[in-house]
Amino acid sequence: MTTDREHDTGSSSGGSPGGSGTRRRRGGGGRTEAVAGSTSRTDGGSADVSGSAAEGSTDTRLGRVGGALADTGVRPLDVVTYGLYGIAMLFFAFPVLWIVSASVRPEGALLSFPFRLLPRAVSVTAYQRVFREGMVTWLFNSTLITVVGVGSIIAVSVPAAYAFSRFRFRGRRQLLGAVLLFQMISSIVIIVPLYSVMTSLGLVDTRAGLVLLYVGIQTPFSIWLLKGYFDTVPEELDYAARIDGCNRLQTLRHVLLRPVLPGIAVVAIFNTVFLWSEFVIAYTVIGSERSLYTISIGIYEFQSQFGNDWRAIAAASVVGMLPLVVVFISLQRYFVKGLIKGSLKGQ
Repeated sequence: MTTDREHDTGSSSGGSPGGSGTRRRRGGGGRTEAVAGSTSRTDGGSADVSGSAAEGSTDTRLGRVGGALADTGVRPLDVVTYGLYGIAMLFFAFPVLWIVSASVRPEGALLSFPFRLLPRAVSVTAYQRVFREGMVTWLFNSTLITVVGVGSIIAVSVPAAYAFSRFRFRGRRQLLGAVLLFQMISSIVIIVPLYSVMTSLGLVDTRAGLVLLYVGIQTPFSIWLLKGYFDTVPEELDYAARIDGCNRLQTLRHVLLRPVLPGIAVVAIFNTVFLWSEFVIAYTVIGSERSLYTISIGIYEFQSQFGNDWRAIAAASVVGMLPLVVVFISLQRYFVKGLIKGSLKGQ
C-alpha cells in the first residue's frame, strides 16, 4: 500500500517534466488548498499560470465599474456623449482663452516656449494703448449703429412677417420667393453699386447711410425668420381679437407680439452679432472718416504692412466681445425657447 501511494505521488509530481504545476495538498483540517506554481516548457522556459488570474481580475474590475454606473442610473453612452461635449467645448473655448491670455502678456512674451496658457507675468499696456487710440469712440459708434439698426430691422420685419403669415393676396408666393432670392445674394457682390448709390445720395461717411444699408441687407432674412414664428400662432387668436373690436394693428400689438417675443429675441441676437462685427460694408461706407470708426474697423487699425500688434488686437477683441456676451446672456432664455418654438408649426 505504501508502494502504491508513493507511485501516485511520483506520477503526480512527474506529470509535467522539470517543474511543478498547480497541485492540491491536504491541510491539517482536511481542507484541499490549491498551490499555484510555474509550469516548465519543453524549450526550457516557464509559463506563469497566474496571468489568466490577472486577466480575470481586470474583467472583474470592469464589471464592477459597469455595475456601479448601472446603480447610479448613468449609461456608458451618456458618459461618451458628455465626454464629446466637453471636447467640443474646449475646442471652441480655447481661441477665446488664448485671446484673453495674449492681451495680458508682456511685450515679447506672446510666442514664448514652452507654451503656457497662463502667462508668468501680467501686463495691461495693450489695453492702455487700445483706449488711447480711441476705443471709447469705437464702442460708442458701434453701439449707436447696432441699436438703431436692430431696432429699425425689427420695426420693418415684424409687420411684414405678420402680413406674409396672415394675409392671402395675389403674388404672395412670388414676393416671398423674391425676398428669399435677395437674401441669397451676397452683399460683397453688390458692394460697388451700393457705394455708387450711397455716393449719389450723399450718405457716404455717415452713420445714417450705414444703418440704411444694414436694414436693407438684413430685413429679408429677418422677415423669413419671423414668418415662421407667426405661423406657429393659431389664427383663432386673430379671430377672437377681431370679435373684441381690435383692428389688424391692434391685434398685432396687443395679441400676437407676446407669443412671437422669443422669435423677435432671436432676430435681435442674430442682427446684433452681424451689425456689431461687420467689417466690409462699414469700412467701405465710413472707412475714410476716423471719428466714425466702429469696433471692427478700429481693430483693423492695429494691422499694417510693416507689422501687426497682436497684443493690441487681442485686447481690442476682448473689449469688443464683452457687449455681445452681455446681450446674449440677457436674451439667452428667449433665444433657446425661440429656436425650439420656431421649428415647430402649431405648437
